[in-house]
Amino acid sequence: MRTLLKVMSLSSVVLTAMAFSCQDHHIPDPVANCELVDGSSRAFPCEFQITKLEFLRNKTDKVVRTFMPGDSTIALPINASERYVWGSMHAYIQMIYRVRVHVKRIAAASIQPQGGYELIPYRLSPEGPPGFPFPPLWDDYIGGPYGLNPPSATAANPLDMSMPIGETRSYVVTLELMFDTESQGGQYFGDQLIGVTNNTTALILLGAPYNYHRLRDIHEAKIRFKPQLDCEAGAQCY
Repeated sequence: MRTLLKVMSLSSVVLTAMAFSCQDHHIPDPVANCELVDGSSRAFPCEFQITKLEFLRNKTDKVVRTFMPGDSTIALPINASERYVWGSMHAYIQMIYRVRVHVKRIAAASIQPQGGYELIPYRLSPEGPPGFPFPPLWDDYIGGPYGLNPPSATAANPLDMSMPIGETRSYVVTLELMFDTESQGGQYFGDQLIGVTNNTTALILLGAPYNYHRLRDIHEAKIRFKPQLDCEAGAQCY
């Protein structure tokens, strides 16, 4: 059985919560905002909504690109990444980007977290044809001979998300993004996803009578996007 760390080898979390908070009186429906992968409603309302992603320039806090819910792709300048490495003969490029994730509480916790909250970034493979089991069946599948291990009872990188309903806080994660420039023409293979997890709720949903198996289904909020390579005018990227 795979560990989460193995699947997320191209995405790591920085344990930094930014000193940012704001109050918003518009609260989305925490049930309608919380569909499972198969389109049905989750057993418990989702606690949060990810309202915005801000990709930060180099090692600064200046925003170079913003991704909003409803967007699908985001063009990321190579020169603005924290660092990047080209592979042999420019067959691939690995970029590291710091991302400020804005998280808004939209419902109280159904189960109080005993192990804390986590931000979990990972990649999802492209969707296969109907009935084709791999990929992306196992990308976020928990359990079984090829699936992920369930999250631990205690968050590996606990974050304070104890804000009241309507308040937004921001947290910074570091993403390692790999682009295949030889066989994929510089396209990102699949999509990138960032999810918020309450480990206590997650473990309950993974057990009977719920028996969830998808990492996406145990998130308290999630956002999915497709990174694209870009280079700012006048910049040296190659």
